[in-house]
Amino acid sequence: MTELGYGLIACGRISSAHIDAIAKTDGARVVALADPNANKAARARERARACAAGEVAVYADYRELLADPAVDVVVVMVPTQMHPQVTVAALEAGKHVYCEKAMAASMGGCRQMLAARDRTIARDRPGLLLNVGQSTRFRAPFAMARRLIERGEVGEIVAIDGSFIGEANTPERGATDSWRYCAASAGNGHIINFGCHYVDTARFLCGEDPVSVCASVRNRFSAGMIQEDQFAVIAECDGGALITIALYSPPAPVTPIDEGFAIYGTKGCIAARWHPDRVLIARGKDAPEAVEIDEDLRESQFVLLHRAFRRALEEGGPVPVTGEDALRNVEWGLAAYLSAERRAWVDVPLPEELADYAGPQLERTIAATRE
Repeated sequence: MTELGYGLIACGRISSAHIDAIAKTDGARVVALADPNANKAARARERARACAAGEVAVYADYRELLADPAVDVVVVMVPTQMHPQVTVAALEAGKHVYCEKAMAASMGGCRQMLAARDRTIARDRPGLLLNVGQSTRFRAPFAMARRLIERGEVGEIVAIDGSFIGEANTPERGATDSWRYCAASAGNGHIINFGCHYVDTARFLCGEDPVSVCASVRNRFSAGMIQEDQFAVIAECDGGALITIALYSPPAPVTPIDEGFAIYGTKGCIAARWHPDRVLIARGKDAPEAVEIDEDLRESQFVLLHRAFRRALEEGGPVPVTGEDALRNVEWGLAAYLSAERRAWVDVPLPEELADYAGPQLERTIAATRE
């Protein structure tokens, strides 16, 4: 397997997970980093070196990284509203792209990225690959639940219910992850930034896509900080299944008790939970049974996704999470925002006139308080 050089753009906290995952992926090595914050870049460089990556170039401007011939693959980790700009530039520079979730802040942004990818296919057959980092579907209990579903263990999927917990960002607590707040001032709060993971996993589990969405979105504790701290969304799917996704955020940290998905089928149900990872299955009137998670699914979700993407690069595709997949997750979130604003069901796909819609706006942008 030919070794490919990876360049990471933006060195925030998620960059460490990618550096570690690339180090555990055959045929992949971090060769360059880009971040205007010199301290962040230096910390990421030391981590990459500690992973036996060898010499790592550091750039303040991502465009310098894109001009580096040692970089074959770019991992885009800038704020969501910048994904189209950076991803399109990377593809035009001849680099394969792994873009972190959410794909973009709007449908139009997602389509810009897909169009740039498709231009490379027309120009350089078989073209460059674009993968989106919807890594939650690779989390061990959810991947194991998918295997059980594929085996027909619970029959046809009737409904999937996802319940998750967060922490409200109160004014007293302050901005603790500042780029999300700057990004949120232009749209995209928890429904997109976290909900895209949850609906992607639900779609992966049931194999269906939402066609109509209804949502309640609230900001009970975080006024002026983010645009929502609670949401509950129900979606009717094209095959008849229902998907519900909810995030509940109290104003103080709470240890999750039963966070994850309940999957209801015509022959039984599955509970796929994390913190800690576990899977239960129940059929008929029998008591639920614990399911052993397959050994090959126990690796980090980031490692599994990077390895799957590296295989796609070796084989010429398909990628594990396509841009079309990721676009549907963004569309679901935007439909949820529209539903809450209109207090009505919203059908998807959304009409073309909403291509630039990016969700609700904050009244102000909060200054950075931490690196």
